Amino acid sequence: MASSSIKDTHAARGKRWWISLREGLRKNISSQIVRNASWMLSGHGLQLLGRVGYFIIIAHALGPTGYGSFVACSALIGMMSPFASCGTGHVMIKYVARDRSVLPAYLGNALLVTMALASVLTVFALMLRPHVLPESSTSAMLIAVAISDLFGMEMNSICLQAFLALEQGQRFSQLMAFSTAVRFVAAIILVAIGSTATHWAYLYAASAVIATSAGIVAVSRCCAPPRFQLNLFVPSVREGFHFATSLASQSVYNDIDKTMLARLSTVEAAAIYAAAYRFIEAAILPIRSVANAAYPEFFRLGVQGVTSGFGFARRILRRSILYGLGLAVVLFAAAGFVPMVLGRAYQESATALRWLCLLPVIKCVHIFLSDTLTGSNYQWQTSSAQIAVAVFNVAINFWLIVAFSWRGAAWSSLATDGLLVVLLYMIIQWHLRRERGLSGVSSPQPVAAREQ
Repeated sequence: MASSSIKDTHAARGKRWWISLREGLRKNISSQIVRNASWMLSGHGLQLLGRVGYFIIIAHALGPTGYGSFVACSALIGMMSPFASCGTGHVMIKYVARDRSVLPAYLGNALLVTMALASVLTVFALMLRPHVLPESSTSAMLIAVAISDLFGMEMNSICLQAFLALEQGQRFSQLMAFSTAVRFVAAIILVAIGSTATHWAYLYAASAVIATSAGIVAVSRCCAPPRFQLNLFVPSVREGFHFATSLASQSVYNDIDKTMLARLSTVEAAAIYAAAYRFIEAAILPIRSVANAAYPEFFRLGVQGVTSGFGFARRILRRSILYGLGLAVVLFAAAGFVPMVLGRAYQESATALRWLCLLPVIKCVHIFLSDTLTGSNYQWQTSSAQIAVAVFNVAINFWLIVAFSWRGAAWSSLATDGLLVVLLYMIIQWHLRRERGLSGVSSPQPVAAREQ
């Protein structure tokens, strides 16, 4: 009898556990954030396949020297590209997440700002070229990359941000997949017409223009056509400047080492390091998908303060850190396959990837710490921390790259991203203590994501 009673108790507990799990899964699956994250993950997955595909093609076609020249141009333009839109796409997300009726005005304003500022930045990049780029990175190549990354990709990103603000993950995914497919076709054309870095720069620009045109048409038809209001130009640029400095700082500490490698070491070293870094960027795409889907929610929760946003972030961080740790193990173990994929010329990229394999763990943390402050209207504090680590990165690169080439760049990347986590966490803790003091609450209470 006792044995039967124990079995019945275990069976009842098991049944309750299964019902709880089933209801939890049903609740999560119905969540707007989870649905959008799933769509964005599929879009990022297709983007990953396309990027790996065209990256392998151009790496083989151009070789380390040609690819290194192109990477130097794209890294320089990449540091300027956030100022092309001056953060107006993020300003659009902030206001549309709270009131969807303002989309046409903020969309038109973001596109207008990008057209104006991208023109100025292209001229500035040409003025800098003789001083910061190797001779193999020509003016024609730089202009083509500017057309792609300052005009095309920034305006395409604004279209993606419009879908993100409206939480239309499916259309976000479709536009992203189309953009990647166009670039993959451009890489195939490169092999057919001639494998030079300049040819790839021209095809790179053409693919961006096609993708951007399709994005503007898609947003106009599926959401709302842009409406241009000149009175929004200055206020949105002023507010978006903090977003722009944040993105620029990210570009600096993510890409300046590639430009500095090409200048202070060799273009071959830049290619070896850039090839390894590509795998890191691809590996964290699932985390970026979750971050994209959760981004509007941070703005809604942030109205209540940092405590609310950080409670939401902590729920995501537990899983993202586990993902990052697992990813580090996989990257370390699989690094030996890099030369098999890219060719023997990239033999050292396998070693570089092992040096960098811990970066996903660190990035999985500071992505959500940054969004916590951003959603709570403290973007200027996020920007300040990122500017500080960007300056730190440049300073130590002058020593590490000259002394250790791409190995020095890998060390500086790990140190820079680690420092950013520390700074952001310290700022958040300061806000939590301040808000506890104001409200008289002894400990922060996690706030669940709003479900739709």
